[in-house]
Amino acid sequence: MDLKEDFCENIRLCENAMYALAFSILKNEDDTADAISESILKAYCSIGQLKNQHAFKPWMLKIVHHTCVEMLRKRPATLDIDEQYDLADDSSSKDLSTKLVLNAAVKRLSQPYQAVVILYYYENMPVSDIAKVTGSSVIAVKKQLSRAREMLRTSLNKEDFF
Repeated sequence: MDLKEDFCENIRLCENAMYALAFSILKNEDDTADAISESILKAYCSIGQLKNQHAFKPWMLKIVHHTCVEMLRKRPATLDIDEQYDLADDSSSKDLSTKLVLNAAVKRLSQPYQAVVILYYYENMPVSDIAKVTGSSVIAVKKQLSRAREMLRTSLNKEDFF
């Protein structure tokens, strides 16, 4: 495969993670699509800077994260929080209900807590990669995850799951 084919394949492999991260930050379908497109262009233009092809996903997510933060800084403070990304990969209605309740609770988290929860639990990224993506230290990411868990614990009550 050539460089373009490798790049396209790597993008396909991390497209769900890019969407989840961008949407968790921007909370708007149109802005999410713009951020992903802009991030892919930025990545393609600077692919020569990537020294380890195995680190493509964290590198790409870092570009997406920075692009989204940059977009937030440039836009007014209004956000559309009505849209959701798809969590329905299980046919069980109780499991789906639990996922939807949990997803709603995660969406109520502020940044950076929402981003680290999505990357850690939904994208199964290791803490070290999340630190690279967000530009934080490993200790900071661990603390953010801990705080996010506590926020989720207090916002969810037992009745939500029965």
